[in-house]
Amino acid sequence: MSRTVVVQYRTRDEAIAENQRLVEAVFAQLHRERPPGLEYTAFQLDDGAEFVHTATTTDAEVLPGLSSFAQFQRDIGARVLGEPEVCEAAVIGSYRPVAVGVAVAVAFVEAFGKRDMSAVAGLLHEDVVFESPRTRLTGAAAVLAALTEFADVVTGVDIIDAFGDEERALVYYDMHTGPFGTLRTVDHVVLRSGRVASDTVVFDSRQVTP
Repeated sequence: MSRTVVVQYRTRDEAIAENQRLVEAVFAQLHRERPPGLEYTAFQLDDGAEFVHTATTTDAEVLPGLSSFAQFQRDIGARVLGEPEVCEAAVIGSYRPVAVGVAVAVAFVEAFGKRDMSAVAGLLHEDVVFESPRTRLTGAAAVLAALTEFADVVTGVDIIDAFGDEERALVYYDMHTGPFGTLRTVDHVVLRSGRVASDTVVFDSRQVTP
């Protein structure tokens, strides 16, 4: 059962920059450690001094375990005017678009499965690094040539799941081939400037060994 808490407060004018810095430090630690069971957002309203935080947790409380959050709370009484307003909220609807990393990675895998190599080429970063159980290649030209050669035996892909963030994604799928049957495959994709800069492919190489 998830729990959503909304906190609103106003800082002293001289404490606005420090409060923003401390909030940003919390998000920096969250992005580094990526703890599960938390959705957390902080807003700074138009006048700069008013802040609103929303936190939805599905497991044990995550924020109190963060050193950056402890530092944020340590002197909050000296930064804010009055007591922060805290209330629980019920989520009646939400919408989250697919992260860019996931969208690009899925488009890349699907284009490969359709043998649409022009689309694959358009998604490759010029310095892409490709690794599989059978080879390691660097550079868009070399990677595209290898993918084009292997695509000749591919009859399609079925995406099972995909997840990630703005810069990286994991795509879990079945790759159907003529000579090797169906290969259960995972691609770990890292983006740079919106294109695939690293693609690490994992499958059971015994299935493609003569």
